[in-house]
Amino acid sequence: MGNRYDSSGANPSWPVHPPEDPIRPMPHLRTLKRCLPLALLALAACGGADDPASQRGKAGDGPIVIGAAWPWEARKDVLYAQGMDLAVDEINAAGGVLGRPLKIQRADDHEDVDQGRMIAQEFGKNPEVVAVIGHLQSYVTVPAAAVYDLSGLVLVSATATTAELTNKGYRRVFRTIFTEADMGRQLADYAVKGGHKRMVIYYSRDEYGRGLANAFEEQAVAAGGTILDRRSYDPNVPANPLTASQAVAAWSQLGPEAVFIAGQDEPAALLALELRRKGMEVPIIGGDALATPTYVQRAGQAAEGTVIASPFHRGAPDPEVRRFTAAFQAKYGREPDVGAALAYDATRLLAHAIAQAGAADPAKVAAALHAVRGWRGVTGPMTFDDAGNLVDMPVRKVVVRGGEFTYLEDATPSTAAAPAAQAAPRP
Repeated sequence: MGNRYDSSGANPSWPVHPPEDPIRPMPHLRTLKRCLPLALLALAACGGADDPASQRGKAGDGPIVIGAAWPWEARKDVLYAQGMDLAVDEINAAGGVLGRPLKIQRADDHEDVDQGRMIAQEFGKNPEVVAVIGHLQSYVTVPAAAVYDLSGLVLVSATATTAELTNKGYRRVFRTIFTEADMGRQLADYAVKGGHKRMVIYYSRDEYGRGLANAFEEQAVAAGGTILDRRSYDPNVPANPLTASQAVAAWSQLGPEAVFIAGQDEPAALLALELRRKGMEVPIIGGDALATPTYVQRAGQAAEGTVIASPFHRGAPDPEVRRFTAAFQAKYGREPDVGAALAYDATRLLAHAIAQAGAADPAKVAAALHAVRGWRGVTGPMTFDDAGNLVDMPVRKVVVRGGEFTYLEDATPSTAAAPAAQAAPRP
């Protein structure tokens, strides 16, 4: 699969959520997955003075340690590390947290479920670690979250959009990004308000694609729109032009006013190319997974006018965004991408919560996070609900113009995207 991030700093970028693992686990791995939570639970139940959870955050005047789980090597072209380092430098330059320096301990999960669990166990055994920021992928974050919860650690996820992460009843798990449901609803409202009520959907047959497509359809219908057709593709195989061609052939008889894509960047690029090749100049609206250089490069001119969800863009008018962008440019000589913004916010938010808690105690830090009301990050204001999700998190939008992503503010698909083709009569 292609690079899912913008490493140039000129465009926003965003992780694509990969398909569910099609490989059936080997028997011994299934046994491990069943036994691991029980083993951890038994360990936690033992307690005692040597239990890491009982000693966590009691390191006196030493550094306050936050774990950071991420595919550092594979994603080193993403400015995630730079955003996190900038936050730590600013915090420590201002005196640290509770008079103690903040320290990041990194671990590479290689975007692998088993590696993610192992990292979670290691962080859980380290009494110096108070909280963890991670992981990149939803499919790694969800199983790792169970380990963090049993270990008594706070987990802040900056990129996992799946609803599953926060429906387990964990009290120390938080998400600093919108969910698939948030994204689908807000994009549907945007499309219908722009006058595009007859729409079709192209989605990947995985948790991300289905969740986003379903949320979009439900809200579109509730707002007075109509979904004429839904077409899907298998994300476990290479992007196939034939799948896109078959979808466009069917839609050409329906006369849709807009196309919504809930899937990865490469299949989306093939669909955009096929739409334009067949003369369908309908607006394209897509989920966050399309905000990548791969989509723009593969689709070329066909990508022009595509409106895409994104949690950050340097062109947003917020004072926090302007200050962050200036500080990032001064330190690194380049503009921040989405990864930088997400890591920066997660790090500063945790520092804020520790300061509000008055101690590096995970239970108190979690309580402080639940009490957050309107904390201003560069990706937007943050208030958490009881499950750890953001409340009323706005979904920013960008539009492809001149081969680059441009911040989109108060525009409609009809003015931001390519003009809609005249509807063909239905058979």
